[in-house]
Amino acid sequence: MENGRRYDIVRAESEKRLIWLEGAADFETAKSRVDQLLSFWPGKYQIFDLQTKQVVLDTARPFVPQNASC
Repeated sequence: MENGRRYDIVRAESEKRLIWLEGAADFETAKSRVDQLLSFWPGKYQIFDLQTKQVVLDTARPFVPQNASC
């Protein structure tokens, strides 16, 4: 991956509009950044895993940790 980035952080402006904010090398860094963003810019954020092409965190839904052995 370019720059070693594995996760993208996006902000949902509407049901059909997402704004890419930044990338992170690991999930914990991405989650920490989302927590920082929420502290001064409330809204809906998602973390997207570029390897699996899935949303791994959505602030509109409760966070359920994935099984690390998968």
